[in-house]
Amino acid sequence: MEFEKIFITGSTGVVGKPLLKKLVNKGHKVYALNRSKNNSRYFEELGVTSIHGDLFDDSLHEKLSKLNINAIFHVAGVNKMCVKNPADMFKTNIEGTKYMLSLGNSLKINKFVYTSSAVTLGERHGLIGSEASEHRGWFLSKYEESKYLAEKEAFEYKKDFEFVSINPSSVQGPGRVSGTAKLLISTLNKKYPPLIKNNISIIDIDDCAEGHYLGLTKGRDNERYVLNSFHLQSADLISELKSITDWKGSPIYVPKSIIKLIGPVGDLIKIFSNKPPFICSESVRVLTNGHIYDGSKASKELGLEYIKIGDFITKTVNWLIEEGQISLNRM
Repeated sequence: MEFEKIFITGSTGVVGKPLLKKLVNKGHKVYALNRSKNNSRYFEELGVTSIHGDLFDDSLHEKLSKLNINAIFHVAGVNKMCVKNPADMFKTNIEGTKYMLSLGNSLKINKFVYTSSAVTLGERHGLIGSEASEHRGWFLSKYEESKYLAEKEAFEYKKDFEFVSINPSSVQGPGRVSGTAKLLISTLNKKYPPLIKNNISIIDIDDCAEGHYLGLTKGRDNERYVLNSFHLQSADLISELKSITDWKGSPIYVPKSIIKLIGPVGDLIKIFSNKPPFICSESVRVLTNGHIYDGSKASKELGLEYIKIGDFITKTVNWLIEEGQISLNRM
């Protein structure tokens, strides 16, 4: 088997968890970076070998050196909004990536698959973001800046192996209830949810895992692949939800100008509070900007087949119902 032995970071997160299961199901021998003893039993049940430590653990090379690792999936990263000090996020996303690339060189691996983000494309407002996009020159958020710089460092790093960057859009689907998934849950739990009209791009969580795996088996050296199952207007997504589910809500669309007035209030709260505010100027920029991403390169070059929007809504809503997150009838 090609890439028989694989080391993976971030394997308990939204992207990493389904990818880890896919690697196991495909028959690979998987070694997972394990920062918490709480995850040990989970890895053991999957037949995955835990490698205790973190991204900056100097003993990782010693722990892995005799295992003949063929490939690394570096999925781990930090995505935070409205934090007072983003230094830890920058360290993890940038320096952590460089540490893993150095580890790849020292282990003499054959391939490195890096989880970047579609936000690194930096397309201008209203334009379609793709691998060929020219960055606008400024950042919507500190997270975008950290991932942009991390990806730049990764491509420029002197590597002795093949390198592939995977750039997912907003990862949604069964298994995710945090982050932007809260917006969907909140919407489906309200009769008159407040929303804004915007462009939305989504990568189904299973499509994301498959795209990463195809990046390993088919991805070309020093290429990046945007993963995006579909994009549409928020109002169109609501129409799709209503046509498929029995949700009867009627959204109240809030003008972006009003949302933008709230951002500075959150900035003040951030200064005097130890906890990030619910909203701030950077989160407002992200919310009001919206994204249209083109994931066709992954289809053409990797053979990734994206889920249809109706199937995505059905499986996601049914899962949220099963998890007790929303109160609707199964489809």
